Amino acid sequence: METANPALLKPDPSSPVPSSRVPAISTDVSRLSVAELREYVVSVHNQIDALVLAVDGVATGACELDHLAAGVEELSHQVGRLQVKAAVRMESVVQELKDSQSFSPRRSRFRSAADRLSQVLHVNPAEVQKRLDVAHASAPHVEEAFSQGLLTVGVAARIMSALERLQPAIEQVTPNPEEARALARKVESDLVGIAVSGTPTAMERGVRVWQHQLDAQGVLPTREVKREIQGAFFKGKKMGLFEWTFRLDELQQEQFLTAVAPEVNPRTPDHVVGSEDGVVPLLDIDGLEIPVAMDESGKPVEPPKDDRSLGQKRLDGLMHAVTTALSTGKLSRHGGYQPQVVVNIDHKTLLDELTTHELFRSDAVHSGPMNPMSIRQLACNAELIPAVLGSASQVVDAGSRTRLFTAEQRKLLYARDRGCTFPGCTRGVDRCEAHHVQEYSKGGVTTLDNAAMVCSHHHHLVHETPWRIQMRQDVPYWQPPLDEDPNQPLMRNLYFHPEKAGQLALSA
Repeated sequence: METANPALLKPDPSSPVPSSRVPAISTDVSRLSVAELREYVVSVHNQIDALVLAVDGVATGACELDHLAAGVEELSHQVGRLQVKAAVRMESVVQELKDSQSFSPRRSRFRSAADRLSQVLHVNPAEVQKRLDVAHASAPHVEEAFSQGLLTVGVAARIMSALERLQPAIEQVTPNPEEARALARKVESDLVGIAVSGTPTAMERGVRVWQHQLDAQGVLPTREVKREIQGAFFKGKKMGLFEWTFRLDELQQEQFLTAVAPEVNPRTPDHVVGSEDGVVPLLDIDGLEIPVAMDESGKPVEPPKDDRSLGQKRLDGLMHAVTTALSTGKLSRHGGYQPQVVVNIDHKTLLDELTTHELFRSDAVHSGPMNPMSIRQLACNAELIPAVLGSASQVVDAGSRTRLFTAEQRKLLYARDRGCTFPGCTRGVDRCEAHHVQEYSKGGVTTLDNAAMVCSHHHHLVHETPWRIQMRQDVPYWQPPLDEDPNQPLMRNLYFHPEKAGQLALSA
């Protein structure tokens, strides 16, 4: 079979631009040859060249240009019809060759008609497939609108794809086959109408509206749908953060919301919360408000606001649930231990803060390269087993787990702090971690006077920002950085210790 040379379809720049209209093709197409059609395409190319020059220099106003641009857009739709016809004709001819006894696949360098079109026309295979999908469309409204030049190939293909996605839901809400077909045609007609009178964005919005309407009638995902789109999908790393996408069924959604609810809508056993900022003021027996934070002189202070987004709160709630599961002994892989992270890290990086852009060597088994700052935070509450490497990458020390707070220490720490020690924080001890005030990697000891309960959010805060904790008579006081408060007052949390508000201030 002859392979068309794309160069033959291009106009000859040296040929004069015809001044007359392109003559109409004879209605008796059986008498036309491929060569005559190619000549006709070249003449159309020349006409378009003339149009391009004319549009660039024509004297007209905005309204007239609106009509002209609309006409050009309609012309592109008609070209789309030609593209679809050419694609389906190529598919048909290739299939005839395959069906003939004289054809051998070894003679062709193309795997299929779509592959042939993609390589000959230098078009993305996905675009070729769109043309073939539209050519084989079994949607009457799409076919009619496309044949009239009202839809582009891309929009027609998107409508077909949307109808295919919505079909299982349509069949669920309307078990009767006739009613299902009628509803499918109604959806199709609606989407075509939006696409013709609006924009592709409006059409996509229409798809979402129909999806929500069908879902509201109790649609459940089929096994095929679950197999296709359900799951947890890793999207890569963006701006230093690992990106995941989760698609859940109804039960998984409820379990997820249950896990994150305590973080999104915090509750504590001893206090009622629920105001706009998440905390209802504490009142004494006389009805006077008890401050939730005070400085070292006993003066009430305004606690810092929780500036986390809703997404961050959900993530913190999910990670708390995961951490709790890992520590309960219910997961066979972990055997009841806290997360065990094996890291390779050189001694200097383990002890020093990274204040420059110098290279460092540290990595974890599952995550690969890991910033030492993250390792230091993990070391506060997880079973970190460091393998410290020397300059020649030899193992000079294999750490143990003895630096963790014991069960007895944790009981005393829970009783002392009762919850997160950050001023004004309302998260109870069940959502907190034990933090070494002086980092363990810098010589901090595992004792109560070097420990403070912190929630996950404020654990990140103390590791990643200049916020610092100072211990005063076994009470954790938080000191803000200069850019937060130039006075840098020491503040403690009274939310879990309202009885302390009336006591004398601790001496410095």
